[in-house]
Amino acid sequence: MKLLVIGAGLSGLVTASEVQSAGHEVVVLEARDRVGGRVLTVRDGLRDGQYADVGAEIVYHGQTNIAALCEKQGLELTTEFSLGTEAPDMIFHGQRLSPQASAEVAGELREAIRRVPPAAFETVAQWLRRARLSEPAELLLAAIAQGTPASPLRVADAQELNVELSWGKGYRKIRGGNDRLPQRLAEGLDVRLNQVARLVGWEAGGVAVETERETFRADRVVVTVPGPLLSELGFGPPLPPEKVQALLQLRYGNGARLVAQYAEREAVHAAIGLGCFTDRGPGYVMEQSMQQPGDAIVISGMAAGDAEPALKTEEQILDEFDETLTTVVGRPLTRIFGHVKNWTKDPFSRAVVRAPMGDQRRTVLPVIAAPLDSTVFFAGEHTDDRVGPGGMEGAIKSAYRVTSEILAEGR
Repeated sequence: MKLLVIGAGLSGLVTASEVQSAGHEVVVLEARDRVGGRVLTVRDGLRDGQYADVGAEIVYHGQTNIAALCEKQGLELTTEFSLGTEAPDMIFHGQRLSPQASAEVAGELREAIRRVPPAAFETVAQWLRRARLSEPAELLLAAIAQGTPASPLRVADAQELNVELSWGKGYRKIRGGNDRLPQRLAEGLDVRLNQVARLVGWEAGGVAVETERETFRADRVVVTVPGPLLSELGFGPPLPPEKVQALLQLRYGNGARLVAQYAEREAVHAAIGLGCFTDRGPGYVMEQSMQQPGDAIVISGMAAGDAEPALKTEEQILDEFDETLTTVVGRPLTRIFGHVKNWTKDPFSRAVVRAPMGDQRRTVLPVIAAPLDSTVFFAGEHTDDRVGPGGMEGAIKSAYRVTSEILAEGR
């Protein structure tokens, strides 16, 4: 069997590696000039050999698939760190809440979720009004939503959003940068870069994928591009109406990842710990360099939902990031490096992560993931039915699922 894989993100690379290991011929077509998709690490311009992940950032507690894959590929994870699950630091209206006040806000949310459980398809904005939450609780929810699901509260799903603040422990990262995983997976694979797929022709006799440069033929194809791009990719014959409808129903989170390196490591770390929530953009800021050498500090944040930058230059966005950190630290800071990656505007992603509403994980995602005539298969983090964050884990899980489907048909 010959398989074409469209997309060299984690889902495409894991699928290609697994199918090739089973003895089949695999060619991976990637639109970018690099592998990794929304896993991206920047190193150039940072001091002291530090680095910053500007795409997928965290390996969450309990994500066994990515942990096992890193071990298999000989990659080391950092030791676990916690962002404070009981009462995370909060800085609202330019003032740091006391530990007691932060604990009260967190406690209010936890009590509200028990007292007034969110309903199916209820937005966070609707739920917080029904639960009669205070303004600090609303500010905290808005800050949380900027990270995941990267949506404003009026469209974020109240049942999906982690209002109990239960995910802030057991975090890890891939030591040396998260992009080391896709780069390691790509070794030994036939990856064709700068191949922008335009049309997937699928018939009983096989598939033909037309890119902007040439046509590739194979027995089967797996499409792993981000969900929004499926609505831009041509299919002949066209996709079944129910799959198109499912694609159009699924929601996605949009936003930009901001990273900056500052000279004042001790002062910034003392002010934010490993991370804190704010009512400014970005709503959540986190240290990325806690297990990196050097005298500087790398801080990241996600500006999403209503806080997503618009019609601003990168320098203007970074200046606002400086203002947020200066307010948090309480003194001027020296920015050494800054980078803004807007995944919404990226033509090969169009979104940060999928953000299903209500029962879409059970009703919409299976339709999107279903293969066509044992010939066209679908994977990617948007096809995974996980609850909450973890795009890397979701991408890997989807790859294992689709690999089993492909190999079952290839027998």
